[in-house]
Parts: sequence; structure tokens; C-alpha cells
Amino acid sequence: MRYINIILNIQTIKDNIEIEVAGCMINYNKKQYIVSVHQGFPIKSIIINNKIYTDFIICAWCDLIIINFDDSFSEPFVFKQFERKKIEPTEKYFINEEKIKFINHEFIEIGMIPNNPTIMYNCFEIENINNIIAGQPIYNNKLAGIISKIDVENNYIYTIPTNYILTALNKKDNTMIYLLNEDNNNIYKINKYKVINEKIYCCLHKMYIPVNTYVIINSDINYSLTLKNGRIKEIQLINIKPNNYNNNLIINNNIITFTSGFMHLLKLLGEVKLLEKILNNISNNSESFTKLNEFEFHTNY
Repeated sequence: MRYINIILNIQTIKDNIEIEVAGCMINYNKKQYIVSVHQGFPIKSIIINNKIYTDFIICAWCDLIIINFDDSFSEPFVFKQFERKKIEPTEKYFINEEKIKFINHEFIEIGMIPNNPTIMYNCFEIENINNIIAGQPIYNNKLAGIISKIDVENNYIYTIPTNYILTALNKKDNTMIYLLNEDNNNIYKINKYKVINEKIYCCLHKMYIPVNTYVIINSDINYSLTLKNGRIKEIQLINIKPNNYNNNLIINNNIITFTSGFMHLLKLLGEVKLLEKILNNISNNSESFTKLNEFEFHTNY
């Protein structure tokens, strides 16, 4: 088996709850990691092989959890080779030894929150989706990505590219989301690459991608902008998220600030009536405010 079972210990309003995902073990630059997905949940701890881990990286810019893993594990499959090129329809890819069909590259808002900058997912179609869980790897003879989102109705899976995993392992800071402090419409060129209709060629993806996506995955490089008025400027990146995804639930003096990730958690927990009240209030109140029992709820974004 090419994946391991992982339990995410999720923080909720009253109690903690455990959610099962998958993960895969990789060996990169002579270090061993377990890579999985957080799906925007506020994670307190992770359980692997009955051991609790509290030291891990939650990537704010994509749906990745990275765990430095030095413990022994009975007969795990360890990925040591990585598919770095762009996924192509002519290539064969698998999950659980079942062949999957590449559909397209999709750019989806971070955290699936409207107006957030986007990152790229690879979309595949799979015939038997019933036994698929988030965090499972896709592969050919190399690791080609891990599953982040599952569309049961259409038998689609959305996967995080392997290049994002390797980028996360090399990034200086995965807890921030960075953007350019400049209007994309004013930019003619970023370093040596031209900006065309707010898109720029990305060597990592081997394709044109949105400028914001390019900056997010390349936040460690220095940027020199050539503006459309001919001005050249060195520019600093700005951080648009001050913390990681644990901020999708903040409890302070009975005031609960939450994001759409928390609303997804309510749905997962079966709290449909509470979710309906929140959604109805948001649609009817421009300030997005509601009172439920002894708690006050405020939407964050």
C-alpha cells in the first residue's frame, strides 16, 4: 500500500473531533517526511500509528501538512522519485493501482474562499471513487501529487502537484501568503518574464499562470518589476494572511470568528441547523453578524 492512515485532531467549539485522512511518506534531500492535507481545518495534533504529533507545518498557501518523520514504521512505501513536469493527458497515472484520467489544470481560490488568490490543482477522473480519501498519492513510477479535494458527483479528484510539495519543503516560510505590492494591471514584466492579461510564464508549471499564483509559489525570490510606464522598481512582497489555517476558528470572550473552512467543518459534523442559521444570517445581513445561544458569531472572510 502506497499510503498511510492519519488522524487529524480538530479543534471545535466544545470538544475535539478526529477526522481520518491519508498521507504518503517521502524521502527528499536525505530527510524523511510524511505529507498529507489539512483541508482548512483548525488542527491541534496529528495521530500516526497511535503516536501523537504536535510539531508539523501547515501550509497557508496550499492544502499541505508536512511532518518531519524519523520514527520507524512497519513496511511503509517511501516515494523517492518525483514527477516534476507538467501533467499531460497522454501520460498514465494511478491511485491504488487504478488508472485515472487527467481532465485539466484548475486554478482554485486558496481555502476555497472567494476573492482569495488562486493556486493550481490537477483534476483527474476516476471510475471507482468510493474508497478514495484525501491525502492519498497519485503516481506513475514517481509521486505525481496527493489528493486534496474529492467531487463524488462527477467522479473527479483534485490533486496538489508534486512541485508544490517540493516547493513547500524548500520555502523559508509556509505560514504566510504573499502578493506583490503593485496593481497587476500596471505590470509589463516581472524579472525577465512578460505579463500578459495578468498572467506570466512559470517554469515550475511550464505554462502561463495568474500573477498572484506565480508570486505565492515563488515568494522566496527577489522581484524586479518593469511597469507599463517604463519605470523599473525593486519591490517588496506583502503578506495577506497573518497566520495559518488555525485562524479559521478564534474563540475570545464568547465571540467566535470563523471562515468558510469552519462552516465546512460544521457540515462535516452534521450541524446542519446551525450552519443554515449562519448562512441565512449572512445572506440577510450585510454586516454578517448573528447571535446563537450564548455565542456571537462573526465571519472573518
